[in-house]
Amino acid sequence: MDSMIFDPTLKLSAVRTENGKGGIYRTTIGPAFYQSWNLFPPGTSFVSTLNFGNNSLALARGLAEASYRLQRDKILYYELGNEPTNYPASRWQRSTQAYVNQWLSFTSAIDTAVNGSSRGKWWASSATTDVTGLKVRPADLIPAGVNSTGQVGQYSIHSYAFATCDPARERIATIPNILNHTDLLRYADVEIYPSAKAAMDSGAEWVIGEFNSIACSGKPNVSDTFAQALWTADVELIYAVRNATSVHLHQGATLVFQSNQQLNTPGDDGTPGFSSYSLLYPINSTKRGEARVLPVFVSQLLVAEALSGGGRIASLKTPQGLRERSFSAYGIYDAGGKLTRAVALNMKPYYAGQEAQRGSVVLGLGAHGGAVVKRMTAPSVDEKDSAKVTWAGQSFRNGAAAGKLVVEELLGSEGEVVLKDSEAVLVSFK
Repeated sequence: MDSMIFDPTLKLSAVRTENGKGGIYRTTIGPAFYQSWNLFPPGTSFVSTLNFGNNSLALARGLAEASYRLQRDKILYYELGNEPTNYPASRWQRSTQAYVNQWLSFTSAIDTAVNGSSRGKWWASSATTDVTGLKVRPADLIPAGVNSTGQVGQYSIHSYAFATCDPARERIATIPNILNHTDLLRYADVEIYPSAKAAMDSGAEWVIGEFNSIACSGKPNVSDTFAQALWTADVELIYAVRNATSVHLHQGATLVFQSNQQLNTPGDDGTPGFSSYSLLYPINSTKRGEARVLPVFVSQLLVAEALSGGGRIASLKTPQGLRERSFSAYGIYDAGGKLTRAVALNMKPYYAGQEAQRGSVVLGLGAHGGAVVKRMTAPSVDEKDSAKVTWAGQSFRNGAAAGKLVVEELLGSEGEVVLKDSEAVLVSFK
């Protein structure tokens, strides 16, 4: 976003300008970039992202005008700049008010340029939770008057609790750590929720504008395993409980300018490395092998089905005898307060080759009248072959369901379900 330039004469969708080491420092896009939005399924909406990093109103306005002219009916929001917390300290001299003043100046001018279509439709902030001298999280911007002209549609914040940007953080980006539910709750409530609450208190919605498990493109053997599926499902439901309007899971190629110490790098032949936390590897590459879906893919099927039909979601108490750090559960209720679905995740890691027998917990659901269960499972938490990772008995290595659908029936007064270590279930009550 912060290196994009629109060129109306460009015939290609995008041209990437690289340095000698293959780092992309400018992306020039043409009309074909916005026309490519038509390849997405009907009804797909977009956030039109605008360059703020180059400190040029002309560049930002040019992108807005092009997206408006070519795809105005598909634009849901506009976003000015990506992670301003990472901008040079000299830009605003670490002044929140200076940032707000320039943001308001740019967005006002762009609103005029696109015939008022962006008014009330801006994402504000898009900051990380990194500790920097510039305080521009929503909780900082709202008191500083970022919505003084009524331009903000939603407040956005980025969520990355772990990273491989440097050796110190890489060492703690492990499967046991990303599956520590207690720590995931602490991060959400300490780093994210103050901004979420500030947004809601002001009468606005909030979103996770970008998130994933391990910043700097993930960590091989952690974020490309089944552990990522458990992490993603748990975190998306954590934010749903806290009334996020939407969460946007980051995807894409390895970003070489994030850090000169990062673990993930592009392929040796210059081909994309692709982030190891992505839902899939879209093409064959020397770095990641053949194109395929990754184990995390099934988490999206679980969450989509759990939240389908709307309703209210709430965290459920940890059953007696279990540890909060390794177990989480959520209930989804209809408008009348009736429990219609429940999700339970056993986050305790079980590794391939582990000598001890795989543990399990028995949950008594009291499903009077019966219930059905769909299970998200794999042979182990460190499983990397998506052909062995299943949702309701089916795998999705090539994106399409393979195998027979398995829906378990729960009968009897107790309605017990067995949940193995490193496994999750969705229970739908009849």
